[in-house]
Amino acid sequence: MDAVILSISDLSDNLKYHLESSNAFKNINIKGEISNLTYNKSGHIYFSLKDADSKVDCAIWKSNAQKFTDLNPSEGTEIIATGTISFYKPSGKITFTVVDVKIDGIGALAELYTKRFKEYEAKGWFAQEFKKSIKKIPLNIGIITAATGDAVRDLITTMKRRFPIVNIFLFPTLVQGDGAAKDISKKIKQANDFSPQLDTLIVGRGGGSYEDLWAFNEIEVIEAIKNSDIPIISGVGHEPDITLTDHVADLRASTPTAAGEAATPDVNVLINSLNSTHQNFANILLTKINNIKTNFNNITTNLHTAVKNKIDKEQNNLNSTIESFRSSFTNKIRNIKINLINFQDYFAKSLKTKLEIIKQELEKQVELINLLDPTRPLLKGFALIMQDKKTLKSVNDIDSSKPMSAKLIDGTLKLSIDEIIRED
Repeated sequence: MDAVILSISDLSDNLKYHLESSNAFKNINIKGEISNLTYNKSGHIYFSLKDADSKVDCAIWKSNAQKFTDLNPSEGTEIIATGTISFYKPSGKITFTVVDVKIDGIGALAELYTKRFKEYEAKGWFAQEFKKSIKKIPLNIGIITAATGDAVRDLITTMKRRFPIVNIFLFPTLVQGDGAAKDISKKIKQANDFSPQLDTLIVGRGGGSYEDLWAFNEIEVIEAIKNSDIPIISGVGHEPDITLTDHVADLRASTPTAAGEAATPDVNVLINSLNSTHQNFANILLTKINNIKTNFNNITTNLHTAVKNKIDKEQNNLNSTIESFRSSFTNKIRNIKINLINFQDYFAKSLKTKLEIIKQELEKQVELINLLDPTRPLLKGFALIMQDKKTLKSVNDIDSSKPMSAKLIDGTLKLSIDEIIRED
């Protein structure tokens, strides 16, 4: 029987069919060391995984590239890749298409930890000068940790024991395994948008293996903490466990319980401090009052002495002024009295002379009045001829139609006109 001869295409088709249809080559995990790492501008990532004896080419398409870049691996990093075998007919090349990736082994993780630490330290993300202050008396505290377990229970118990009035808000999250880093960073962002506004945020978990704590070394968690507006306390694992979260957080606590203690004041210490402050204030106030009282008494005494001296001085000045005034007033009264006597003599003489002049003047006026008296001629037999109460001086002033009268010294005559005789 003749052997079957296959074309290259037939062979390629058979290989592609058997490799890509077999469940044995789907969703398998392979472990190896990265080499020939290439980031394509299209967003795809190409590299090889090798061990001591073999090598396989790998590809991560753009849709899954973030999972690889988050780990920030480099040449020589050992990883575990999950994916499927694919066969490319034109080149006859077998490629392992990667859909997920993680660091293999503590040694590789430690190497990645050191690399990231140096990178973010160089950026200044761990510098103390950029860390936010933890509020001394918080009212609202957020916790980002697993919903159940010793960590969250110890945290809440510790904070409520130390500071019973604090409000605690839990943002439950995955703390290890696939999706933990993404969930933690998401909850940090949610806490920053939460109402009421949080004073402090605690991010942490209980103890675990190096791999269990790895989510707190992931880039997205580190960046979420760095970009948080709320001060963050990191409380991951136990005392020896130190993650990148501890370095970038505003305060590092060795355990979740220690984080709760760092986030809250001890109410008993506050009360004692308040009482001590109150007592110190009372002592200071009492001392101040006593000093004021002493100063007041001194001022009162000095003021009393000063006032008495002032009064005595003013009394002496007043007595001197009164005495001076009395002497001056007596002299003035004496001079006034002399002046009054002199004036009295002068006034009497002057008045007598004035009265004599007035008397002579009055006699002249009386004589003149007598001369001007219209009735004076009547004594000699003359009469005043009147019409309409007017004295007639000329016949031309007579109105013959009106009555007339003649006033004599002892009476009045009613006259009638018979004839007016004018004298030229």
